[in-house]
Amino acid sequence: MNVSEAPITLETLNTEEIMERIPTILYLSLVMIIGIPGNTLVILIYFGSLWKLRGAHWTFIRTITIVDFLICIIIIPFEFYQQTHQLTFYAESACKSFKLISVHLSVMASLLLVMMSANRLHRIWWPLKVPLSSRQALVCVIVLGILVTIVSWPEGLFSGINLKQRKNNITGYDCGVAVRYKRTTHPFAYSFVLLVGFILCVASLVTIYAIIWNKLRKRGNFRSTSSVHPQIDIPYESSGVQTVELEDGSSISNKTVSHKIKGNSAGSRKISLNRQRNTSRRNRGSIKVTKTAFVISIVFISSYLPYITVKMVAALLNGQYKSDSIIQGIIPILSRCFLLNNIINPIVYVFLDKTFLTQCKRILLCRAK
Repeated sequence: MNVSEAPITLETLNTEEIMERIPTILYLSLVMIIGIPGNTLVILIYFGSLWKLRGAHWTFIRTITIVDFLICIIIIPFEFYQQTHQLTFYAESACKSFKLISVHLSVMASLLLVMMSANRLHRIWWPLKVPLSSRQALVCVIVLGILVTIVSWPEGLFSGINLKQRKNNITGYDCGVAVRYKRTTHPFAYSFVLLVGFILCVASLVTIYAIIWNKLRKRGNFRSTSSVHPQIDIPYESSGVQTVELEDGSSISNKTVSHKIKGNSAGSRKISLNRQRNTSRRNRGSIKVTKTAFVISIVFISSYLPYITVKMVAALLNGQYKSDSIIQGIIPILSRCFLLNNIINPIVYVFLDKTFLTQCKRILLCRAK
């Protein structure tokens, strides 16, 4: 052996692995740099100045924000560490824990989005029915969290230190499928179940918003053929007071309406105008909320399609596409495109919600001063 040649060690081979994964490392760094401040800002606004916004939709939005923030501060740094320790990952307990948390948060974010979209469908399809309250939505989130914990538990069981044989008979240590489960079909079956679950989430979102779009289109056609001053009926119970909750967090009480209706004809006309203004305000708020939920769902679908495609191709080709170095550098990025879903929501809120944008400017200007 030439004395000028450096001995090949595990650290040397790990450095070679890092050099091949520089695109993925840069991608994860960029996602982390954008995601942590963005989701921190959303938390400050929705749990601070906009805490007054009540209703199931805002409960789901706040929960999604917390999940996105946890992914940015826990899962993305873990992915970064794993990419830089492809052959020197020794802590099996940390591997199991982070893999379990990663699956738990990813599944939780997906199902929360489906639940929020289903709530939008309920509000659009049955506008006069009593909507889901904030407390009921919170109970749904807690139950969902328990179910997702049960579903994600096998990931922690099957994960562990995977041994990689390299040149010069050097053995590397990677966080992946544990050695004792590597020759069994259980990890593959579990990964297949998760993949089918994500596909079903995407299909559910497409179906829900197709129904919502069709319903809104029919409602628009109906309104265009109605009279110039349509009358909107507000449900009223003579034995009590009913409050209609608006999308922007405000409300209108039918007790006030009932007292005013008993007035003279001028008062009746005023009530009719007030009704129309309140209805118009509620409709504008509903459209804004639905548009925001729709864009968030489109981002989710777009970010998960590359992940689903990579997983399906890997299953069909048994990973043989990894022989090409260029493809090997692109595949890890495509399989982690779903992380974009956890950093893009603050940008969506800025462009679609003027109230959120105003609060962003206020907080940033205060920090600058």
